[in-house]
Amino acid sequence: MTEDHQIMAAEYAMGLLDGEAELRAERLRRIDKAFDNAVWWWEEHLSGAISQVDPVAPPRNALAGIHDTLFAKEIKTAKGKLRWKPIVGGIVSVKAALLSAYLVSRAVNTESYVVETRYGDATVSWNTRAGTLQLKSQSNTTLHLWKKVGDGFSYLGSAGSKITAGFVAGDIIILSADGPLATAPEPIGQTTLLAE
Repeated sequence: MTEDHQIMAAEYAMGLLDGEAELRAERLRRIDKAFDNAVWWWEEHLSGAISQVDPVAPPRNALAGIHDTLFAKEIKTAKGKLRWKPIVGGIVSVKAALLSAYLVSRAVNTESYVVETRYGDATVSWNTRAGTLQLKSQSNTTLHLWKKVGDGFSYLGSAGSKITAGFVAGDIIILSADGPLATAPEPIGQTTLLAE
């Protein structure tokens, strides 16, 4: 994935895109699995940072004011014309700060488990704050996640999908080549979610 697509995925997850740029990101998300995974990664990891901040609605004219300030043909201030470079530099600085906060949140809120299977290693990533899972595998065989529930199993999803059911420490996650039509999976690996 290109660096531009990485940046677009982060901006989309943060809600910074609008208009044609937002539509382009939505189209790309539907057709490009790597881009969709990058957006999901940002959404998952930003959810921890964002959940710690109380929502505040901006003034109704804030976006129009920002747009006018940045892109108006001539802006006069008490000291003369407004220079656009410091404003753009400030925006880039804010984006860098958000990216740093996101990366710290990701490191703090994500547990990863490497599970050995007969098809090769698979990685189960658990976002402890959001309670979501994702399975990644390089296998040519599609692997599926199941959750041990009492004496049975509950199907969760396949490798690459984002599973948003709430998970808690102690949940037993089963990996299998058996998909959602199976009555019970044949386990090829398992892990127990542990919050550190």
